[in-house]
Amino acid sequence: RSLLLPLALASALAACSSEPDAPANENMTAEEVAEELSDMKIEPGQWEATNEILSVNAAGVPAAALKNMVGQKTTVSNCITPEQAAKPSANFLAAQQGNNCTYQDWRMDDGKMTGTMTCQGGDMPGKVVMTMSGNYGPTAYGLAMDMNTSELPGGLKMTIKARTTGRRVGECTAS
Repeated sequence: RSLLLPLALASALAACSSEPDAPANENMTAEEVAEELSDMKIEPGQWEATNEILSVNAAGVPAAALKNMVGQKTTVSNCITPEQAAKPSANFLAAQQGNNCTYQDWRMDDGKMTGTMTCQGGDMPGKVVMTMSGNYGPTAYGLAMDMNTSELPGGLKMTIKARTTGRRVGECTAS
């Protein structure tokens, strides 16, 4: 279950499109991220994202447990309001408040996205560094992710390769 939060973080990020001009390897503040997202072109409505774990490695974790994680799929659904679509905040990327996230090397241009997001805190144990690349549009996206998780209880370190695909599925549903 602790693997699901990093995947949810990445799926929220993938609904974005912008054109940041950050120099390579330079951290961006939450305010700078929000400014870069001001040109976002996504359609408001109900969005569905499916996260799939492609591979997992962690020293000291039984091979059978790692094998059971591979292939797991999780689907989440979120309502993106017109206000959120028009002016997202940096928390839109982090998927929840309370995480201390930094963003590096973001390039969102011409339907392609690459970048790194580092998060820790909030409800998430440890530190997660997610390197992502993929394609985006106003109604769908796809991302490949390499996640390195450290500072977990017991000194555990984990690497995960995952894929997230998302699409707008219609108008927001009542929840």
